[in-house]
Amino acid sequence: MDPFVSNTAVKESDEPITVSDQELSAELKTDYDALPESLSSLMTFEYFKDQALQKRESIETKIRQRSLPQTTSISLKQQMNLTLLCLHKKADNPALWQHLGANHQGMVIELDQSHAFFTAPHYKGASQISRAVKYGSDRPLKLKDTHPMTSLFHRSGHFKSEQEWRVLRPVSVSDKKIQLNDLAVHLHKIPNNIIKSVTFGAAMTETFKETLMSLLNTDIRYRRLPIMECRLDPAQFQLHRVPVERN
Repeated sequence: MDPFVSNTAVKESDEPITVSDQELSAELKTDYDALPESLSSLMTFEYFKDQALQKRESIETKIRQRSLPQTTSISLKQQMNLTLLCLHKKADNPALWQHLGANHQGMVIELDQSHAFFTAPHYKGASQISRAVKYGSDRPLKLKDTHPMTSLFHRSGHFKSEQEWRVLRPVSVSDKKIQLNDLAVHLHKIPNNIIKSVTFGAAMTETFKETLMSLLNTDIRYRRLPIMECRLDPAQFQLHRVPVERN
């Protein structure tokens, strides 16, 4: 539950409200669309915009007086009706291994991003969205053409190194629900052929590694699956993925 998604506890600005070029363009487009056809047919939007910008200050004043810039948000109630699968592009990011990979003791499962499981516009008849997260310092604005779920695919530039992809679906199409720390977690079954490889963490215990190797070698579905493990760079804070020999 990212507070920037639900837009909670917002501080009002101490400085004069800045009107972005995006907001200004949206305002002018609204004014242009409201013109009678007898006038709009005589000029393009670009010409109308160029002329209107000569009075930019008065237009900005009107925007400021009407309302503060609105950022996109999704209420906590709406979020409870959605499932969000968070994936990451690289399997050698030490920061991700630290807080998502059980402090380097877990594993990474590589999935085929080109599979219809991700690329199809629908899943079990319901709409799904699969796209890369965009990073930056500005939160997405709530404009007429802004998708209602946009805030779920934008994050602060502080997280840029995560290179995250997200898959969004409604909870109604999940295959299973479990309880985790008093929260409902909705799961989706994935096809076996979507798994491309498995990578063991650098600090994985030998006991756990042997158990996983036994499972992967015994199950006919995964006998040919590439298995990697992370090794620390001797001189730099980097991880290297190296192949694991199978018995």
